[in-house]
Amino acid sequence: MRKFKALFGPLCIAAASTFFASCDSSMNPVEYNNKLMSVMNEQEKHMNEMNTAMVSQDFAKAESVRKTWVEQLDKSIGEVNKIAAAKDDGGLKPAVEQGLKEYKKIAGESYKELIGLRTKEKNGDTSVLPQIQVTLNRINQSFEAIGANINKASYQFEKNHSKP
Repeated sequence: MRKFKALFGPLCIAAASTFFASCDSSMNPVEYNNKLMSVMNEQEKHMNEMNTAMVSQDFAKAESVRKTWVEQLDKSIGEVNKIAAAKDDGGLKPAVEQGLKEYKKIAGESYKELIGLRTKEKNGDTSVLPQIQVTLNRINQSFEAIGANINKASYQFEKNHSKP
């Protein structure tokens, strides 16, 4: 029992120090990264809903998802704006903010166009097939560019905050 008591005191001091250090008003790098990534990951729900609606050719549902997604993106952009940039951010917050703005452009413009084209196709207009492919390519390329930009900034952030 004596060894336990000898370790208990220093452990309590260490725990208290950690607790008080974490009460700082700014987030630590892990919390900061997780908060930003959480906002980005929230978009996956809308993407999945959009894909489900488009695959099932429920274009009224797709349009509803699109409008909801655009509204949510405005809130997400505002949420990111409220997060104080971390020291040695490495461009992570601006990349996330830009990514959300690009998502808004995709949801607000590209998916609106795609829904209209798919509706025409469903109604028998096959002349829109080339436009559909161009729009799909544009959407996919935009998603890839967003991901690459955020991954690059995330790598830099990790590099700036990893201990040697």
